Amino acid sequence: MNSTIVTIPKDSTFKLPQGRFKAVIPGVKTKPVDTVRGQQYNAAILFKVFVPGMENYECLARKVLPLDLKAGSELRRFLSGLLGTEYFRGKSNQAIDLNSELANKPCEVVLIHAKFDEDRYDFPLVDVESVHPPTPEPPTSKQKGDMVK
Repeated sequence: MNSTIVTIPKDSTFKLPQGRFKAVIPGVKTKPVDTVRGQQYNAAILFKVFVPGMENYECLARKVLPLDLKAGSELRRFLSGLLGTEYFRGKSNQAIDLNSELANKPCEVVLIHAKFDEDRYDFPLVDVESVHPPTPEPPTSKQKGDMVK
């Protein structure tokens, strides 16, 4: 190989604008957290976000919530936006693997800028406010013609 042309991989960034964007969930991890009530676990959901104008970057966001799916919990309310409330009713009293259920799942996320400590950071921290099923793409004119036949 004598070519000197090489592609630089995309840099990852969590510095994203606010708004609603298409995304995919690469995976979910659980992490132990020490609390006053003892050790508990958080679910960390990673999102690969598709931000127009930022195609040269691997745009990432994450949501970290206590690993608790009882009715009314933060994690259950958050995931209900994507999976629907019927999903949880149908899985009542069953064990689920969050990573298997969510990995590679397309979605849309609403990103907001959380407050930030100006002394520690020079950019606002991005938070995933909510997650939703992907909006269907409008049919192209060719697809519309195909439907008429």
